[in-house]
Amino acid sequence: MAANEPLGAASLHKVTKGCLDSRTLPQQPRQAPPVGRVLRIVFGLALMVYVAPVYFQVPARVSVCSSLLIVGLIGIYSLLHITVSQRILPLASGLGAIVANGLLVVLYFIGATGLPVVGGGKGALAAVTFLGISLVVAGVRAAPGCELMAIPGLLFGKHTELGCIIFSPLDRLERKWWSKRDV
Repeated sequence: MAANEPLGAASLHKVTKGCLDSRTLPQQPRQAPPVGRVLRIVFGLALMVYVAPVYFQVPARVSVCSSLLIVGLIGIYSLLHITVSQRILPLASGLGAIVANGLLVVLYFIGATGLPVVGGGKGALAAVTFLGISLVVAGVRAAPGCELMAIPGLLFGKHTELGCIIFSPLDRLERKWWSKRDV
């Protein structure tokens, strides 16, 4: 201990010497605000209630194919999650959201065609079901950003910070409202 240091400074230096610098500490993940969470859950449940009877009205082959497509979507979005979180491809949040949403929209519209695997409504059924489940998972986990990345986020234990076309602006507006209200 140096002669010009106060007694407490030496002991404080020993205690904090092994601590991480604040720049290396993991940032607290942002969470979706309360109204955004509720909207995600309500909209997701509404989609699931809307689509659930369809699984019992269509032939079993269509239900099974749609379920397998959902598993495939989980795999594809997991690859997107890895790509974005490991920065393999430098996707901006907005571009990543367009890619994520575009994939689901394409699957939905291709589902109306007569293609063997996704056609005959299988793709559309899988897309709507996947969106509904993802919204509920995103709302329950308070996942900010793209709700389509909520299931991979659950699997990998990490939120993917991609923007959402609908909910990100609403979340920003809600955060602004809460911050003005708290002041």
